[in-house]
Amino acid sequence: MGLSDLFKPNHKASDPEVRLRFVERTSDQERLAEMAAHDSSVRVRKAAIARIDDDKLLESVALNGEYIDARIAAVQRIESQTTLARIIKLRRNYDLMAACFARITDKSILDMIANDKEYNLSARRIAIENYADEAYLTESIGSAADHAEKSPEEVDALVNKYGGDNLVRALSRFRGSQSAIKAMGQIMRSGSGASEQAAEQIAQGLVHANHSIREAAERELVTISDGQLVAVLLRLMDNPELEQPIKKVLANIDHPDARQFG
Repeated sequence: MGLSDLFKPNHKASDPEVRLRFVERTSDQERLAEMAAHDSSVRVRKAAIARIDDDKLLESVALNGEYIDARIAAVQRIESQTTLARIIKLRRNYDLMAACFARITDKSILDMIANDKEYNLSARRIAIENYADEAYLTESIGSAADHAEKSPEEVDALVNKYGGDNLVRALSRFRGSQSAIKAMGQIMRSGSGASEQAAEQIAQGLVHANHSIREAAERELVTISDGQLVAVLLRLMDNPELEQPIKKVLANIDHPDARQFG
């Protein structure tokens, strides 16, 4: 710590480690928002955002932060979809818009953005595309009250109607939904051209923050019996984050290429 730091509060110290310790201890939400928006250290910004619980303050960081990493991280913690829609309207940065859209699943909000001329053209086009994704999702997994598994013929019909890639892409936006994981499992087992893409998306669920989603992804993947899908999992093990979860899955797959992990 330099001599000048003796006369500074900890949140303004020149040493980022001192500022980081301040973030970890303070309960001052306004101060955390200020540091998230303006601190020069990525670690300090990230730590500050993780401790902000107020959507309004997170919105302020998303709109006015000096650094795009902090703005996107703030968006990823905002719960209110109307707040996300407002950020899209007020800021035209494409990465920020994409982060907001990734968290919007309310069809009425997507419809509103698509039809409101106060939104820029790029935002309206993304809203239209995501609204269509919702249509795929609704038909592919049914209502929340109806989780009955579709027959192979029904899955084939959906793949033929929408295109397997489109269907998996739509479902992948909802990897936090057990129903979406289950629907992708049906596509994975269908033998269609989208099977490998579905397996890749399900595998991402193995490292989801929600334990139930991790279990759902594992249940679908252990049903693999096709060597090409085993190869997909082996390839994904190049990702250090996925290596151990996939090894666990492979140990429970009844296929020669997977048995080496048993």
